[in-house]
Parts: sequence; structure tokens; C-alpha cells
Amino acid sequence: MSWQDEISALLPTGLAWQEPVDTLAYRRDTSIVAPGRPDLVVRPLDAPDVGRVLAAATRLNVPVYSRGAGSMYAGGVNPHAGGLVLDLSGLDRILDIDTVKGVVVLEPGVTFGALLAALEPFGQTIGIVPSTGAAATVGGAVSAHALGTGSPRFQSMGDQVAGLEVALADGSFIRTGSAAAHGAGFFQRYAIGPDLTGLFIGADGTLGVITKIALWLHPLPAHRETACLGFADYPSAAAFMGELQRKALLDNVWYGAGYDAMAVRGRLLGADPDLDPTTLPRFMLGLDYGGEADAVRRDRARIEALAGHYGGRPQPRFDEVYFHNLRRDELYWYSYAGYFAKSRCAMVMASFATETLPAFLDRAQRWREQHPQFTWASATVLCRRGLHGALLTFYDEQQQWPDVQKVVAGCTGELMALGCVPYKSGKLWADQVGKLTEYHRALTRIKAALDPAGVLAPGNLGLGAR
Repeated sequence: MSWQDEISALLPTGLAWQEPVDTLAYRRDTSIVAPGRPDLVVRPLDAPDVGRVLAAATRLNVPVYSRGAGSMYAGGVNPHAGGLVLDLSGLDRILDIDTVKGVVVLEPGVTFGALLAALEPFGQTIGIVPSTGAAATVGGAVSAHALGTGSPRFQSMGDQVAGLEVALADGSFIRTGSAAAHGAGFFQRYAIGPDLTGLFIGADGTLGVITKIALWLHPLPAHRETACLGFADYPSAAAFMGELQRKALLDNVWYGAGYDAMAVRGRLLGADPDLDPTTLPRFMLGLDYGGEADAVRRDRARIEALAGHYGGRPQPRFDEVYFHNLRRDELYWYSYAGYFAKSRCAMVMASFATETLPAFLDRAQRWREQHPQFTWASATVLCRRGLHGALLTFYDEQQQWPDVQKVVAGCTGELMALGCVPYKSGKLWADQVGKLTEYHRALTRIKAALDPAGVLAPGNLGLGAR
């Protein structure tokens, strides 16, 4: 019996595929990273199924790549070592909504769209909803990091995780936080001893497979409104955002996005071609407010007054033609950003200190000038501390894929030299993560302890490439 047949026999009929035509859709995510070629795809329906599959894969020395919706931009689910793809979309149950403890417990295949719909009747939401939209799975967002709506208030997806259940490579299970104590349940992340929850957040499936997630709940904002602020230059915008963070004025800001000079010109001149380009701001900050109406209006007034000290001025036209629509209709963002202009978009995401913003945007402009064969864009997400920057490169996959891969690889090195930090690392940042000597050495030791056969997601985070 082949290893494919042996693992397939562990699941009910119809939950395993090994014909190339059936596994084709599991070769890649939405990233620039080259696809892999899985030998088998299985779709378990519960955590015990996952444990049995992992135990068999470890015994048979079969690589395992766990996958949610495949909507990430870092290549973490691409099965470069072949082997097995573990499709977790079958683990799609919301297990508990506890408004007293303030947590929701769910399986990793639950989509954000389904989760938000289930929480709405309770008047609740979660702290982070990633920019990849309603179809993204919660498990994928936790295992690869996520940001988006909620980042100014809550920082990142990892900060919103109360605890996890994880299947380890040998098929055993571990629960983290308060749930590690039998019968206690998920209500406190920092309990008992070291924070083991953090080991698996952002690990891209290299240390274990997440089978349950507990997230903190928050009341739905009673009132929402959007507004935009324009700045004459990048240093002024960075100084203002740093002051926002220092003064903790982000409690009623659910989302904040920054746009460089090229984006500002494109959107405003696209709507009003007769505008004088020399009068336009070089940087635009869009803010999506949410909370009690009086509190939102108070904070908005304080933020706009503070912006004035840095030359920032309200820009209602940018809000009208772009930002308000973006925040009310995610599909608007995808179409407006240019996702259909060319066949693919490479996205490199990095974290950096707020004062690094001017250098990041200046470097993005330099790449635009040096490589005009591609269409370039940059975006910035405001967080409670620091910023996340995205470098987007639109390209024709049939004609330009090898070239854009080389260019983007160079971009990751230059970003590190600026003081930027890899975010959503997967395989896109693997070489750079490997250069973080002390950090990577410790990560390698942890990997060896939890996955001694090295079967879990080889190649991710620069660990155990085959």
C-alpha cells in the first residue's frame, strides 16, 4: 500500500484526492512564490482526524502543509516539498460564543464572513478582521499573522488570541493559556507559565496545526464614520501618526490607512481631472471611526486639531471618491487597486517603526522608477504601535514571473536594511528570516523539539527546506 492510500484510509471516503486534476487548486496561494505539487490532499472534518493524519505523516516521513482559504501573499501553503496538503476548510464550526467570558471558540476553517454574521445578533465582533476579506479563514490569519480592521485599537491578530488547541506532529494535542488546565476553558491567555500560545501564532504551520482558536469579543461599534487627512510631506505625516500613538488617541479608530503621493494623485485626479496637481497632498491618511457617537465626534475633533499642528488638513473629497467606499465595500478596494489590470499582484508586507515611513515610501518610489515594466503601489496600515507597510507589484504572470521574483527578492533585502521587519513571512521572507542568526537558531531548536522528523511545512520561515 502506498503512503497516499494509507493516509487516505484514515478518513471517510471522498475526503482525499491524489489525481493531478483534483490537486491542481492546492499548488499555490495568491503570492508570487512558485507553486508546489502535492501528492495528496485530505480534508479532515474534526480535530481527531487531524491528529491521526499528522501521526501517520510523521511515521511515514511525509511533508504536511496545512491550508485555509489560500488567500495569503507569502507562499506558506505552497507544497514545495510535495507530500500532503491538509485542507482545514472542513473544520468550520463555531463551538462557543460566551459573552460572559468574552470569548468565541471556533475551528480554523471558519471564515471571517461566517464568524461576523454569527456574532452580530449578540452585538459582538472580534478585534481584528484581515484585509483579505470575508472569505479568509480564521486559522490562516492566526497561523500567518493578520492585520486590518481593528489594528489601530488592538494591534494585530495575535494580540486578540485568548488561547489555542494545536495538533502536534506526533498526533498529540496541546491547549494553551487557561485551557491547558483540565476543565478550565479559554478565559485567560497568560496563565500557568510561559505564553505557549505565541509559539504557534505566525508559525505558518511549522510547529503544529491549529485545531481550535479562542478570540476575545468586543461590542460592535454603535456609530461608524470615515474621514481623511492630507499632509504636504511624508515626515509630517509620520510625526503626526507617532503623536497619535503616543497620546493613545486611537481607541475609537477601527482602521487607518496611508496613501502615498502616487495613490493620492491617481484617485483625486481620476475623479476631478481639472484639479491642479501641485495643490494635492503628498500623503493621505484615511481613518474609519467606530464607537459611541459622542466619543467618536470628540476623538475626531481632537485628532483633526492635532493634525493641524503638522500641516494636516481634512480632505472630504478623497473620502467621498475613495476611502468611504473602501470601508463599506471590500470589493471596491480590490477593483480600484488594480487587481484586474494585470494577471497577478506580488505583495510584500513588512512592519516598521512609525518614523521609518518616509524612508519606506521613498524606497517604493525608487523601485517604481527603477523597474517601470511593473505597476507599483504601496499602502500603509496604522496600528496601535508602529506601522505595517505593503509593497504591491502588479505583473503579467505569463511574461514577467521570473523577472518579478528576482526584483521582489531584492526588495525584501532592501527593506531589512531600512530597519523593516518581515511580516506574514511564509516562504517569501524565508531567506531574510534565516539571516536573523540568534532568533533563527532558537526557532530551529524549537522546531526540532516539536517536529523532530521535520514534516511540518518544510521551507516556511526558512526551516527544514527539503
